[in-house]
Amino acid sequence: MPMVNLEGVEPAVVTKADSALILELINTIQPDIPWTNEHLQWQYFETPAGETRLYGIKTPQGRLVALYAAIVQKVRVGKQLVPGRMVQDVMTHTDYRGRGFLHYLADLCLQDIRKSGELGYTFPNEKSEKSFRRNHWDELCTVPLRKKLLDQSAQGQAKPALDVTFVEGDFSTAVSAIWDSSGLTIGVQRDASYLNWRYRKPATRYFKFLLNSNEGALILKLYRSGKHQTLHICDLFVREDKQTVISPALEFCEQFGKQNGSNLLTAWLGETHPYAPEFNRFGLKLVAGLSRFVFVVTGQKQSSNLQNQRLWHLSQGDSDVY
Repeated sequence: MPMVNLEGVEPAVVTKADSALILELINTIQPDIPWTNEHLQWQYFETPAGETRLYGIKTPQGRLVALYAAIVQKVRVGKQLVPGRMVQDVMTHTDYRGRGFLHYLADLCLQDIRKSGELGYTFPNEKSEKSFRRNHWDELCTVPLRKKLLDQSAQGQAKPALDVTFVEGDFSTAVSAIWDSSGLTIGVQRDASYLNWRYRKPATRYFKFLLNSNEGALILKLYRSGKHQTLHICDLFVREDKQTVISPALEFCEQFGKQNGSNLLTAWLGETHPYAPEFNRFGLKLVAGLSRFVFVVTGQKQSSNLQNQRLWHLSQGDSDVY
């Protein structure tokens, strides 16, 4: 167990009953990105795979001063589903920093992941990255960010040879069949229940589409920062026998972005992913020199294949940022 100074505080299991305390801490730490109670309930307590495992440290008066969150997801590994934990929202109140709280909570979380045979994964920022290295998480890869500049002056291109259906409201179970037949080896289980939870993030608008009725699924998000507008490809997956859909789907993304004033298109997709040749030909190429990483850790029952980046399907929708 790492060295920690718990004088005047104590470890605590954090539950839904502590929602007000969690909000107080989060909004104190990041007042520029405040959470609402609606966002909190969605993020931690409404995931289809179950409630988030929350580790905390409280004062004797019941004030929450440190938080470590492990979101539960189902992860497909080949033909099996394994329980996964995405670590995020790792924070300590400024008055209590330097006492080893987060390293202590990280160790508790890691012990639980290993004992229960779960799969842990995370996309930490540069400030949090060292904690995962110290706790012997495996560096899977750099975040596989891709970018393409969009030329707003070239608007008159031919319509992509693709039937694109806008999905109003929730996806039907048809999207689960697309994911099941995608042939992708390792990734968060993108069935209808997961996608409908993930893309109803409060105060956020996503554009959801089916491709050629039942051959692929696409989720986009527009993001404006100052004078610039970016189009994020949050999710794109197709049936394994319909990968010819990828190229016209990317053309559709470009046209959608231009029509909505975007000058940049982004996505996550690894260099060895089955879709990589189509992304490269389209000009949506990996950004070199990134210093952000994806980390994984596996429980006692899991295969070492989980540390093979070639087998992973990662998208921007896997991150809580988008």
